[in-house]
Amino acid sequence: MTMLEEADKAIELLRNTSDFFARIDDIEKMLSTQLANKEAERDDLLHEIEISGLNAIEIMRVYKRLEKVLHERREIKDRMLLINTLKGYSNKYITKGILGDTKQAIHNIETLKKNIRTRKYTPRILKDLKCAGVQSEEEKQ
Repeated sequence: MTMLEEADKAIELLRNTSDFFARIDDIEKMLSTQLANKEAERDDLLHEIEISGLNAIEIMRVYKRLEKVLHERREIKDRMLLINTLKGYSNKYITKGILGDTKQAIHNIETLKKNIRTRKYTPRILKDLKCAGVQSEEEKQ
């Protein structure tokens, strides 16, 4: 793997890291909203059972819907547990400015790659070398 390929991989890792830190609060809010919606669906179904005087077939349909809602709610809560675990980690680094530092690191690597691609050398003594490139008229005289 060349140094430029390694630099590209480092940039990708840094962008993913930055994305993680930038999005974790949004993901937490989204999951909270989803959980609230599932809990409202659950409450609707429980009220349907309580108030509607359903027959056996209707009860079974409501039960199946309730079971599905409860499974979906559990999945959301499990995802929230993961996010809350990661929040403790991420909050420490966000406070220390990791997003700005990561952006700066990406910029520095991009600059390094550009400098490597445009690297030139001016020979000190042997002016006829190919690496000398195109010389100005002054240097030729």
